[in-house]
Amino acid sequence: LMKRSGRLEAKFALEIAAQVAAGLTAVHKQNLVHRDIKPSNIMVTPEDGRTVIAKIIDLGLVKAVGEPHPEATISIPGSFAGTPHFASPEQCAGRLTDIRSDLYSLGVTLWQMVAGKLPFDGTPDEVMGQHLHAPLPLVQLRHVQQPVIALIKFLLDKDPAKRPQSPSELQTLLREVQAALDVKVQVKPRGALQTPSEVQAKARGARKPRAKAGKDVLHGETRGRIPGRLDDP
Repeated sequence: LMKRSGRLEAKFALEIAAQVAAGLTAVHKQNLVHRDIKPSNIMVTPEDGRTVIAKIIDLGLVKAVGEPHPEATISIPGSFAGTPHFASPEQCAGRLTDIRSDLYSLGVTLWQMVAGKLPFDGTPDEVMGQHLHAPLPLVQLRHVQQPVIALIKFLLDKDPAKRPQSPSELQTLLREVQAALDVKVQVKPRGALQTPSEVQAKARGARKPRAKAGKDVLHGETRGRIPGRLDDP
C-alpha cells in the first residue's frame, strides 16, 4: 500500500495505527510482546472502497513479558531478534522488552506512513545506534500536522517510561489527535494531549465526516477486497 501510494494522508495513517493499537491491546492482555511490529507484519484489507481493516500478523517473535531473550543473555553475531529499522532502543540494547517496545515500533511505522521514509537508515548496526542515541530527524515531518508530530515524538521517546504506557492509552491519544485534526485545534506535545472531554467540547457541532480511504486520501485506488501487507507494492 505504501509503496503504491507513497506517503499516506495523516488521518488514514492514524486509522491504521488505531487498529494496530487495538490488536496490541489483545497482545498486552496476554502479557506478551510482539517484538516485530512493522508494515510487512500488518495486513491491510480494503473494506467497501472507503475504509480498510488492519490486522497484525506474524507472531513468530512473540515472547512473554519478562522472559529472557537470547540477545539479552549472550552476545552472538546475528542473535538480535526483530527488525533493526523498527526496533526500540531497549530492544537494540538487548534489554528486556515489554509492550512499550511494540508501541515504539508502531511509532516508527506511523512515521514511515506519513513521511514516506524511515527516520533512520544505514547498516543494521548503524540504525540500531541511531535508535539508541540519535535525535529524531523531524525535518522529515515538516509537512505533517503538529498534533501528529507530537504523538509520534511521544511514541519515539528513547525512554520507555516517557512513552504511552499501554495500547489502550495510545488508543485514547489517537482518538484525541484524530478529533484535533477534524476541528483544527492545537494538541500539546508529550503527555499533555487534550483530554477526550476537551476535544469533544471543541468538536461539538463542528466534527466533519470521517475521511474516506479513496483516491483523495491514498493518492491511489483501494477499491476491492484483496488483502495485502502495508508495505506491499
